[in-house]
Amino acid sequence: MKKVGLVAVGSYVPEEKLTNTDLEKMVDTTDEWITSRTGIKERRIAPEGVHASDLAVEAAADCLARTPYQPQLLIAATSSAEKACPYQASIIGQRLNLTNLAAFDLNAACSGLVYALAVAWSLMRTEGYDHALITAGEKLSRYVDYTDRSSCILFGDAGAALMLSTAQPEHELLTVELGADPAGADLVVMGGPGDQYHFRQDGKNVFKFAVDKMGGLIDRLLKRLAVKQDEPYFIIPHQANSRIFEAVARNKGIPRERFISNIAQYGNTSSASIGLALKEAWEEKRFTKGDLVFLIGFGGGLSWAAAALRW
Repeated sequence: MKKVGLVAVGSYVPEEKLTNTDLEKMVDTTDEWITSRTGIKERRIAPEGVHASDLAVEAAADCLARTPYQPQLLIAATSSAEKACPYQASIIGQRLNLTNLAAFDLNAACSGLVYALAVAWSLMRTEGYDHALITAGEKLSRYVDYTDRSSCILFGDAGAALMLSTAQPEHELLTVELGADPAGADLVVMGGPGDQYHFRQDGKNVFKFAVDKMGGLIDRLLKRLAVKQDEPYFIIPHQANSRIFEAVARNKGIPRERFISNIAQYGNTSSASIGLALKEAWEEKRFTKGDLVFLIGFGGGLSWAAAALRW
């Protein structure tokens, strides 16, 4: 089968910042309380009239500007689409004048970007697509109750995009793993009717799930790829809570610096968060040729997804 690799990453965040100091004026909280429990200092908020698809379009344009390739396949990951139809992938295609391609949406909550990556990887290896664009556009602020001190501190808005290609795939996608435990479907809820519209979660059980699942996924990727003990690898997790990274690092004996995080600047941006962190790490030259990079998503569903890249 053809090798598939990552050739470009794009991102976009709105200009408006909502800081912890701002939130102190809105609910009964403090900067110290938020930072110590989440690691978040600020988040970006899209203004009224700017939708999840707009954030995805900007990120996709940024990504496409970094590569000569045009996508034959477009998968848009989102859990906050502003419309049921036209769906987000078709809006992105229209806005960017993309033609002659397959395009569809995928919703796996915060795991969505890695789910989309895995689906694209499979279709490219089996159905002959050479170039695939993966987007994640999320406007979580539309589902936030800004009177709820436990949840209004968490979320920001953002877009991210990845281009996969079979042409000179330097950063090769090696393996993926997808999963879900629908028994936990009601632990994370948003966007429903009535009192299910605003985001709510069972924080304690979701935290435990995230720590256990991330640790297990790291173990499975290391075993599947036969990684040697001294072989360098990095982890880009869904940016949900810095205490999750710290717990996994402590439980597995992994140096904290191997976890790539920008949650302090952007908060939880759902499916866009891994793409945001990946782009920043790439621009900062955090990885060297031959390093392994693990992308690990987890979230509502309860869902999980992992992918391994060879840099």
